[in-house]
Amino acid sequence: WHSQSPGLNFMQSHFLSFIGGLAFFFYGLYAMHLGLHTFAGDRLKGIIARTTQSRMRSFLTGIIVTFFLQSSSAVTVMTVGLASSGLITLAQSMAISLGAGIGTTFVVLIISVKSIMEYGIVILILGMSLKFFALRQKTKILGEVLFGFGFVFFGLNMMSGATEPLKSYPFIPDIFHFIENYPIWNFVIAAIITALVHSSGVVLGILISLAYAGSITLPLAVPMILGANMGTTFTAIMAGVKSKPEGQRTAWANLLLRVGAVLIIAPFLGFATNQAHNLNVFLLENIFHHDVTVSSEIALCHLYFNLFVAIVFLPLLPFGEKIVCWLIPTRKDETTVFGPRYLDDHALSTPSLAFAQVNRELLRMGEIVQDMFKKIIDLFVKYDLDLVENIESSDHKVDTLYRAIKFYMARLSFQNMKGEEVNYSIHLMTAVNELENIGDTIDKHLVRLTLKKWNRGATFSEEGWQELLEMHKGTAHMMELALAALASSSEELARKMRHYQQLYAEREGQIKISHLKRLNQGLKESIETSSIHLELQAIFYRINLSLLTMVNHLIPVLNPNPVFDEESTNSN
Repeated sequence: WHSQSPGLNFMQSHFLSFIGGLAFFFYGLYAMHLGLHTFAGDRLKGIIARTTQSRMRSFLTGIIVTFFLQSSSAVTVMTVGLASSGLITLAQSMAISLGAGIGTTFVVLIISVKSIMEYGIVILILGMSLKFFALRQKTKILGEVLFGFGFVFFGLNMMSGATEPLKSYPFIPDIFHFIENYPIWNFVIAAIITALVHSSGVVLGILISLAYAGSITLPLAVPMILGANMGTTFTAIMAGVKSKPEGQRTAWANLLLRVGAVLIIAPFLGFATNQAHNLNVFLLENIFHHDVTVSSEIALCHLYFNLFVAIVFLPLLPFGEKIVCWLIPTRKDETTVFGPRYLDDHALSTPSLAFAQVNRELLRMGEIVQDMFKKIIDLFVKYDLDLVENIESSDHKVDTLYRAIKFYMARLSFQNMKGEEVNYSIHLMTAVNELENIGDTIDKHLVRLTLKKWNRGATFSEEGWQELLEMHKGTAHMMELALAALASSSEELARKMRHYQQLYAEREGQIKISHLKRLNQGLKESIETSSIHLELQAIFYRINLSLLTMVNHLIPVLNPNPVFDEESTNSN
């Protein structure tokens, strides 16, 4: 790789070898991240959303998830999406970001050990064999990870081999000595490169390869380590540009945490570097019995910085949360323009999270429809134009959420879904359709019936009105059960609904017979309102069936053939 090619001088040949090694290194990081993300990305996002009840748990979650994904930028982008969707709070997302910084040091620590690099080609061959010849999918993914890991070491070896001969040029050491005196430029250059390639690992890999070749010192590398850690924050900021304020706060909080740490360290940079070197000597020689090399010191300083950020700012997160909320307040239009609250584009790549967002919007729809249904009965007592307009406005909101959910679900890629996820998406859209139909039924059919009643000047019989109130109350109760079942994915509540629907159907039949008896008796009120009474009764019954259909489409995905045991039936 490093022999002089025809038409290229010595410097050009080694420069191209360095760029080639950098390309292999970068591809290795990408392949390794892709393999790990394929294996556990979806589950890891779910872990982030579920295991962040406290600051410390959020912090540890950040470490663990980044340990597997080996990309703090990717984890921070995840938190931007989750925060924007309301699944985690700002303080939790900040704690995850602090943990992510530590989790990403794992690979850097490994590649800093030069003796491991000698086995890079062996790891590459092993990974390639598993990737292309393994029969099981999980083994193929493991091969992808090892394949990437091997390329990381192969690229490092190329970069190191390309830079080592350059030391023979007198001006090369002079250049490194010159830039060592201007740490601010080292910091800025590292931050810019990291922001452009979205990976601090690339900058740290370059530093370690230069350290292997003996081309740089620790004082030169430390400002670039700080810059690389700063540069990783720009990926999240880019992801948060179009997010809701919660997502934007998460992205900027990550930047502010690292800016704060750099500002604390900057005035004492020389002192901090010396102390880091002393600690490195103690750990490497006395604890790990390893030679003190600049490459190992670079990796350890990367770890020290992220530990420092976590130790300083983890206890201060509540205060930091207030500052970030003050800097990025809630937009005024957030409180005036109605629209979906939880549908976030960042979740589209992870079907399980996207379904969780849709389910939350479905519950919002349900609450609006529930409010509409409670109000509709008042129009049969007193016709109120303001109340009619309120119900119509609520139905427009339901339609808005319905269209947003339908468009959001259409953007999900079925290629990334498993069989059960495809089925669930169909069930979810069926439930959304049922709820939207209930909203239309209330706004268009029930409101029309109230107008029909008042235009006729008709009055329900006392017994008939009480029966209609009973059916309305029963349907309202069914709606409460349905929303509770969807919110908790409770099969027990679903069974209650099925049993309650059987009781409701029996009572509906009794009420219909009771109404027919009043007609046979020639009761004036019953005769005048018969068509309204029967249609209203039928609509209540259809709403009950729609609610049951909605829940049946979601809950039985877990248990397709629920058994109504005698004990649960009696308990109802």
